[in-house]
Amino acid sequence: MTKTSTYNVAVGMIVALGSFSYGFGFASFATSIGQPGFYAYFNLDRVSSYTNSILGAVNALFFFGACVGALAAGPLADHIGRRLAILAAAVIALVGGALAAGSIAIAMLIVYLAESSTKEKRGMLTGLHGFFLVAGYNVSAWVGYGCHFSSNLTFGWRGPVAFTCIPTLLLAIGCIWVPESPRYLLMRDRADEAWRNVQRLHYDKADPSDSAAHEEFEQMRAQIAYERTQPSGYMGILKTKSYRKRAFLSCFVQLAANNTGGLVINYYSVIIYGDLGLTGSLPLLMYAVYTLIGAIGNLCGLLTIDRTGRRFALLTGFSGCLVALVLEIAMLGKYVTVAIPKFAGEKMAVFALMFFVFFYGFFIDAASFIYSSEIYPTNIRARGMALATFTYFAACITYVTPGATAVANIGWRYFVIFACLTVMSIIVIYFFYPETKQKSLYVYPREGPDVRHVLIPLDRLSEELAEYFGETVITAEEAKAVKPEKASINDHVEEV
Repeated sequence: MTKTSTYNVAVGMIVALGSFSYGFGFASFATSIGQPGFYAYFNLDRVSSYTNSILGAVNALFFFGACVGALAAGPLADHIGRRLAILAAAVIALVGGALAAGSIAIAMLIVYLAESSTKEKRGMLTGLHGFFLVAGYNVSAWVGYGCHFSSNLTFGWRGPVAFTCIPTLLLAIGCIWVPESPRYLLMRDRADEAWRNVQRLHYDKADPSDSAAHEEFEQMRAQIAYERTQPSGYMGILKTKSYRKRAFLSCFVQLAANNTGGLVINYYSVIIYGDLGLTGSLPLLMYAVYTLIGAIGNLCGLLTIDRTGRRFALLTGFSGCLVALVLEIAMLGKYVTVAIPKFAGEKMAVFALMFFVFFYGFFIDAASFIYSSEIYPTNIRARGMALATFTYFAACITYVTPGATAVANIGWRYFVIFACLTVMSIIVIYFFYPETKQKSLYVYPREGPDVRHVLIPLDRLSEELAEYFGETVITAEEAKAVKPEKASINDHVEEV
């Protein structure tokens, strides 16, 4: 078994600073709309429909930039490499203050975390994305809460926005010590450099001959050699049946995450808490507590996801969020949005939001991004993850842009939509999502009228996953009997 070294974890944490940067920048505006100085500076009436339209327009522009960045990320990373793509995004965000452009890093850092980890700890390392993302939310929330007490009202909302430069600067500096993805190097025929990086990332002092690392490297090299003969790019995904199926699973889970209304609640938390009777600095404080619970949940999730599995995490998370949504809807409809609001109902509604973010953070945040990345083979992983990230941000535009207006005009009824969509997500995941925890597939190509891909699984669970994607399965012994002129088992090794 290949060891996940301390160096591997350290590199993963540096790369995950990209998630922290995005989370911090995203939440900086969420806290700004809770600052009196923000409305005074732009001469906005906090309860007017015009103000709600402005907030929606700002969100739409933010996420539109994120969508463009996500689609550009795949080709960029395949052209200049995973490491330089992350570095370029960090520099753009730092120099230009273009927070949406910084989203280029999101798709690529997830790809990097998946490609540089071992299958035994792939969930934990890729899950660093979710934890650092929500940690960015949380730190930004506490910064916004502190800035609320500044005597300078303009600093109250400008301060959190200005501080977004700090994590992007740390990410740019950290990229100096981040090695390039070994899989990308093999794609570029830089085998010697790829081996050195694998050796460093998975060093095990109990294995002085690096036998496990050598085995992984040889499998990786065979895999890349075969994938060069396969369809790639966005058109390759669309034209290949098994790739389309992978893309659907990857993209739908990102849509499902937004179907819960999690981003709407996160972005407009300060407004929602104000509607629940909290005043002054309390909405900002509750938002800080809300994101803290989410960060703790993400930490627990990344530490357990490799044991519980992806399906269990997703089904548990969406079910928990559904219960929280139903409770929130009941409290808002029965006790809050009435002539005389009930204090107990308001507090129970706040509890429902905290209950929601715990399940979302613990079971959905990490698992959704892990699943989206590990379901792809290397030759389409960058483009596939870009599509998944694009789906995520497109859903943000769909739900978050009208969020302020919807919360003001239809209130709890907006959350009914998310509850219904979450039921749909649970059904789809239950019936169509296979488990991918620690799966490895040896894939052997054989061309002919009857079969395109033949897979040699390491275990029965991997065999079931292979069959799910419509590929013919043979044994290792059968593969060895194939004539050399047709192919050999070394033509491809696939780690899902």
